[in-house]
Amino acid sequence: MVSEVIAKAVPILTGTTASGKSEFALSFCRKHPTIEIVNADSIQVYRGMDLGSAKPTPQEQSEVRHHLLDVRSPDEPYSAGDFYQDVLKVLDEVHSRGNRALIVGGTGFYLKALRYGLWDVAKPDPEKRKQLELQSNEALYQQLQAGDPEYAGKVEKNDRYRLIRSCEILLFHGKKPSQLESERPTSPRIEFPTLILDRDANELNQRISLRTKKMLDSGFLEEVQNLHKTYPDARSLQAVGYRQCLDYLAGKKPEGRKVAEGLLGLESEIALATRQLVKRQRTWFRGEKDALHFVLDRDRSLVSQSLESVYLN
Repeated sequence: MVSEVIAKAVPILTGTTASGKSEFALSFCRKHPTIEIVNADSIQVYRGMDLGSAKPTPQEQSEVRHHLLDVRSPDEPYSAGDFYQDVLKVLDEVHSRGNRALIVGGTGFYLKALRYGLWDVAKPDPEKRKQLELQSNEALYQQLQAGDPEYAGKVEKNDRYRLIRSCEILLFHGKKPSQLESERPTSPRIEFPTLILDRDANELNQRISLRTKKMLDSGFLEEVQNLHKTYPDARSLQAVGYRQCLDYLAGKKPEGRKVAEGLLGLESEIALATRQLVKRQRTWFRGEKDALHFVLDRDRSLVSQSLESVYLN
């Protein structure tokens, strides 16, 4: 049940990795101190996963109030359903104080849960999920394609999270994801106007390269080493950047291509994986037809005006 106090529209500011959405959100909220940021990044929810997720610094968090950062240990699951329920609680609390919220982040399945509601199925079963996690992406995709070709056509063959969840529903709950998709209810009485940020392709690639170098210079590899010692089996450490660092630490070379030795090679692998992530994100964002799309820095003032128009209502 949605509280009356959070019936106001709650804008979502999302976009490709390294597009500058977090930076924009911080700048906007500094000018509007009654607006608080709600994180919608699936890695920033984990404690200790800071540099690799570009988590707001303690200084930035002191300037603008943030929610749903550091809410889980890296080895604890955090689903779209958890996110959905937590967001409703946060919005209730923020709006009860007379403030407003801005949801910021690029995790598609989080945003989908907010905008379109949740599938009506049981929570993941850890033991059954382990059976699926032992399988390759190719094997998972083949099972999904055999059982639900309509939904398989909407899933990237390397989107491991969606492959596992879809096969879990298909094989263990006896339901077709495509059918659940068509029956999914929208979130009641809350509007989530969505603003999507992007950059020119060359500029975004340059930003990805610079961000990757900065992460490594700031101690990202050490962050991964420490996390892996404490949480060796954490699924969250398979995220982009973290997975490449683990391969580097294990001496594992990429198949089918040659990379430079040492940290230069690691830097190039993280940047490549990030660009591949951006490609998947753009595919998802193109499907959001009712969202507003912007290119930074060209549209910076338009983004501000669009956000302000939501908060005026």
